[in-house]
Amino acid sequence: MRSGIDHLMINANDYDKAIRFYGWLMPKIGFPHSLTFNEPSPMTGYHGDSGSLWVVSSDQPYRNDSFDKGRVGLREIAFRAEGRRQIDDLARDISSHGGRILDPPREYDYRPGYYSVFFTDPDGLKLEVVHYPE
Repeated sequence: MRSGIDHLMINANDYDKAIRFYGWLMPKIGFPHSLTFNEPSPMTGYHGDSGSLWVVSSDQPYRNDSFDKGRVGLREIAFRAEGRRQIDDLARDISSHGGRILDPPREYDYRPGYYSVFFTDPDGLKLEVVHYPE
């Protein structure tokens, strides 16, 4: 049996903002292809060799809700980077594409050489891009 996660789906309160943000981010971290469906509701997926991430418009009754990593459900999504330079380059442009830096790029003690940036998407979903030596 092959292991791994095939795809993730996230809901966005402002679908257009989310599509602009993820349309910029995903090709830079190894998800170069995208596909959009309009029925039954708008959704766009970004995919590559390691799976896909899909952005869907949130249901109307929940559009005023905000993400909180402490609630039940998803806490954060961490993507692998090819190296530290890729992380530094991404970090410089996150804010100008609608995200917000939570913790700038630096080394963490999680394991030897663990280097990452923590940030949010336009809806506040916590994301990370990380690199560490194999």
